Amino acid sequence: GWAAAPGGGSVDLMTVTGDSMIVQCSRTTTPAQVWACRIGASQDGDRWSQLADSATLRSPPSASLAPVREHVREVLAKTTLVTLTLPEADGGASALLAVPPATGDGKLPWVLRPHGGPHSATVDEFNAQTALLLSAGIAVLQPNYRGSLSFGKDFGESLLGKVGSLDVDDCAALTRMALAQHPTLDAARGSVYGGSHGGFLTAWLLGHPSHSSLFRCGVLWNPVTNLPSMVTATDIPEWCFAECLPPGSTDLGPHGVRWPLSQEMLAAMYAKSPITVVANVRAPALMLLGAGDLRVPHAQGREWVAALQSQPSPPEVVALEYPGEGHAIAGAEQQAHAVQAAVAWLVEHTAPQAES
Repeated sequence: GWAAAPGGGSVDLMTVTGDSMIVQCSRTTTPAQVWACRIGASQDGDRWSQLADSATLRSPPSASLAPVREHVREVLAKTTLVTLTLPEADGGASALLAVPPATGDGKLPWVLRPHGGPHSATVDEFNAQTALLLSAGIAVLQPNYRGSLSFGKDFGESLLGKVGSLDVDDCAALTRMALAQHPTLDAARGSVYGGSHGGFLTAWLLGHPSHSSLFRCGVLWNPVTNLPSMVTATDIPEWCFAECLPPGSTDLGPHGVRWPLSQEMLAAMYAKSPITVVANVRAPALMLLGAGDLRVPHAQGREWVAALQSQPSPPEVVALEYPGEGHAIAGAEQQAHAVQAAVAWLVEHTAPQAES
């Protein structure tokens, strides 16, 4: 065995050569560092040597940006990390809550940030968007709902055929737990922001008859909104079948799909789609779309926006589309614009409301 990397948090293995390995380490509150470890280098065990710190790899900030970088550094240093876990009887989902230092009246706005996948995971690692939100004074709640990885086979597979219910309810339950256990979070200044399957969950939570009142606003990044219209246009149709239909209920063939779709399949997919509750949405929403997305075609987001705008009294909804960009909106300038737009939207719409 080998000793844990310095500093805790998350470790990404970069390469292994002989008895040495190179890893990247980070935490929610600590930017990435690169370390080398020589396994069994001495009688005392492994020997760790730091190779690089991300803070030293960038040019010194300009005079105008130096105070901003220092502010972010100070906020991260004072941020508290808390793990929340639901009882096993309620599914056992968990979340990582990052709480920045409070100012003013001591109450903080907050954002629920469900990960995509859904078979992925939130871990304690540095993320620039999380750092931006924390430095803006917004607490960040990152759930590992049922279906997330790293919690065992049964937990990961429990979501198959049950998207739009187990994952949605876990996110809402963890949100309510965070509000109940951490009174510094202002229950009236909450938001939800997710991409891909996280956007699917955002759309569900904003329209859910039992959960929508938790959130004052939302941001959706290339979200899944209507599974029947997605399945024939996405590059992963097997995902739609696996997540919507009960395991083993249909012979899907060697590639996990079956054409043509039956009426029963279409009905099952539609029932699990957040487009079904769009009429309940009351919170302002920002939609971010990559026009070249092959994974979740941008028509998914456009359809949700059009459906919302067709309601008798729709809330504010803004859509930003990035030509040529894919699922990640990965272009440097485009991604920077999308991230800044998302953070600005959350800051604006979770600000304290003026007293009348």
